[in-house]
Amino acid sequence: MPSLISQQWQERTSGFFSSSGTKLREARQSAGAFVGEVAKDAKVNVTDVAERVGSLFKSRWAILQQPATRHAVQEHLITAAATTGTLVRKGITETKEKVSVGKIKVEEAAKKTAQKSKTLLTDIERWQKGVASSDVFGVAIEVTVQRQESTRPIPIILIKCADYLILTGLNSPNLFKTEGDKKLIQQLVSAYNQDPSASIPEGVNPVDVAALMKYYLASLPTPLTTFELYNEIKDARSSVNRMRKSLQKLSSVNYNTLEFVTALLLRVSEKSQLNKMDSHSLAMEMAPVIMWREDKRPESYREYWRRPSRSPKKSNDFETATPWDLLSDEGEGVDASSSIPLDDIVQVDFGAVEVVQCLIEHHNAIFTDADETVMARSYLSIILSTLLLFLPLLTAAEAELGKPKKFPVVVSTWPFIEAVRAAWRVANNGSSAVEAVVEGCSACEELRCDGTVGPGGSPNENGETMLDALIMDGVTMEVGAVAAMRYVKDGIRAAWLVMKHSQHTLLAGEGASAFAISMGLPGPMNLSSPESLKKWLDWKENRCQPNFRKNVVPANGCGPYKPKHGGMDVSTESCEMGTIEYRLPPLVGPHNHDTISMAVIDKMGHIAVGTSTNGATFKIPGRVGDGPIAGSSAYADDEVGGCGATGDGDIMMRFLPCYQVVESMRQGMKPEQAAKDAVSRIARKFPDFVGAVVAVDKNGSHAGACHGWTFQYSVRDPNMDDVQVFTVLP
Repeated sequence: MPSLISQQWQERTSGFFSSSGTKLREARQSAGAFVGEVAKDAKVNVTDVAERVGSLFKSRWAILQQPATRHAVQEHLITAAATTGTLVRKGITETKEKVSVGKIKVEEAAKKTAQKSKTLLTDIERWQKGVASSDVFGVAIEVTVQRQESTRPIPIILIKCADYLILTGLNSPNLFKTEGDKKLIQQLVSAYNQDPSASIPEGVNPVDVAALMKYYLASLPTPLTTFELYNEIKDARSSVNRMRKSLQKLSSVNYNTLEFVTALLLRVSEKSQLNKMDSHSLAMEMAPVIMWREDKRPESYREYWRRPSRSPKKSNDFETATPWDLLSDEGEGVDASSSIPLDDIVQVDFGAVEVVQCLIEHHNAIFTDADETVMARSYLSIILSTLLLFLPLLTAAEAELGKPKKFPVVVSTWPFIEAVRAAWRVANNGSSAVEAVVEGCSACEELRCDGTVGPGGSPNENGETMLDALIMDGVTMEVGAVAAMRYVKDGIRAAWLVMKHSQHTLLAGEGASAFAISMGLPGPMNLSSPESLKKWLDWKENRCQPNFRKNVVPANGCGPYKPKHGGMDVSTESCEMGTIEYRLPPLVGPHNHDTISMAVIDKMGHIAVGTSTNGATFKIPGRVGDGPIAGSSAYADDEVGGCGATGDGDIMMRFLPCYQVVESMRQGMKPEQAAKDAVSRIARKFPDFVGAVVAVDKNGSHAGACHGWTFQYSVRDPNMDDVQVFTVLP
């Protein structure tokens, strides 16, 4: 392709031909001088022999004059002459042989020069006309996929690199950012240009593999997002729906490859605590090679895979040098072991960065929820992405025994079937456990499960609905939570934003609301509903009974409340409303359990947990229960398992039952034993408490335990056709 032949490239080509002619002339002159020296040596040899013979004749001439010895001397003379002739003939023969060798060397040098010239011309023509038939780098992506003769609509080189990173490199620090080894990457580029189906050698640094992917994308004649859709896609970055529709206009190969690459980046971002590459960092590195304007080609990336590591410095290097080596002047080469700088100083296209960040963070919403036509078009890509990026690795023993799949697994408190289905769809599609928890709890918030999750339920004493939520990643042990949050209906997403975009664990009250809205969640809005307001009005008509107050007056009214003089006499058996009523079933029971607590193990075997609740009905304004408290309502550790809890949060949060469950499993208890142990610890201190926990270990085994009520929890795993509900008796 003519545009790839720079002026510098042409100048180096001309320089090469000029230097080739000079080298040929030097070779001929060297051979001629060599032949002359050989002939001179031969002439000296003949002269020496002649002088020795003359000296011999002179010294012996007197003896030759004697008749007695004449006959013998003649015989010696004949022998000497024969010897001299032999020496002369031998010298001449050796001279001829050396001259012949000199000619052969000159001819061989000329042939090699001509062959290298022919190779270089072929390479130049290849870049002028396109590329060689086996090349991968610099080839239009549609051509590469067509050459593969495969049903996979994604370049094999990307599949192999992604597979390698998934197996060995997701935790590598600064993946897609750290500089790569120039010599190694050039070798990999050469290998893939010669054999597109080549495998990545074992032991290669994942950083180099990530850089190879980056160079491949940079080498494409046009970006994955295309020049034509640059502005449209850039303008759609603030809307998932608009982004989805814009991407649907891409060709099948571009769409599927973009989906594949961003799915990998999503997995990398989920390990950001280990690899230091969150979605924004990845977008900063990858946007320049995924999306660029026609006048802003990423040439700075290309020069590293198009230039040689060093020029030949020895004569025997001439045979193995590449055409690029021949174009380099002596001494101009760069140290082959030097790193490739990936952070070239270029003007940042922040619009493109925001697009790529959007594709990473909202990957499943953008690609998975596309309309039927696009889903049909990208069906193979989705399967491929799922298999490569998210399936857990089976051990050889499991493969031989044909054991059923263990993951993903979704476990939730109560028969919140639709919430479990929502989480299952996301997890089964290959998303992370964290994302699945968010989607599952969000579904419950939208459905207002039992009126105790999400907006529109469980009014407090002032008739207002407030939300508590928590999410915990068992891999990184990160937690995000919101408490007593007003005006924002998406509790679990707000908690997720706290985890993703702050170094805090818990935000509460007005601050939590302001943070969530600033991060893009809709609001402010009224979280009450007609049902919640009616419930509150009925409660007011019933003199605000029951309530959560104790040792106050009035005991049977709506306040304002004041401390009861003298406090509470614990020796009496007083059962006044407002004193100990907060423990009894009317406030916390099977239909007022106030929490969805969900645990998900994704296809990679990683676990996350989350909770969402609008709290106890008629709670005192400002009350925070166990919902947003890590270790109480939920807890997870990738090395062990996870736990979810529900019930009387004011009591349960004092015991951190889910933390206790996970630690008991760490010590060797089975899920059932750990769950029962945690509940019994609370019951011994508070015999009247109502609550339950559900435990799941890292292998997906699950069990529940309860006290004061009959408890149910829901499960979906690969061996079930649909969600199953399990019942646990107290």
